[in-house]
Amino acid sequence: MVKRHMKYDFFDALHPRDWSRPDVHAWLLHMRDHHDMQDVQCERFPMNGKALCLMSVDMFRQRVPGGGKLLYRDFQLRLGRAMTVAV
Repeated sequence: MVKRHMKYDFFDALHPRDWSRPDVHAWLLHMRDHHDMQDVQCERFPMNGKALCLMSVDMFRQRVPGGGKLLYRDFQLRLGRAMTVAV
């Protein structure tokens, strides 16, 4: 089980595509708190990391109009770092 407030390092330790639903929700809550994005609601992301990998920036924006682009960019950066480490 993932705690609500986790160390930021957790998200770098696990490949984003391997995130469970609770991991995705923990990341969303971290991003919400860290960037003061009040419109982030975990209920709008009922998915795991594999599903997040398939989302476009517009899909993030539809779920979080005020911060979807930031969420998308952060997730893509994490995905890129994980892919680089895996090579």
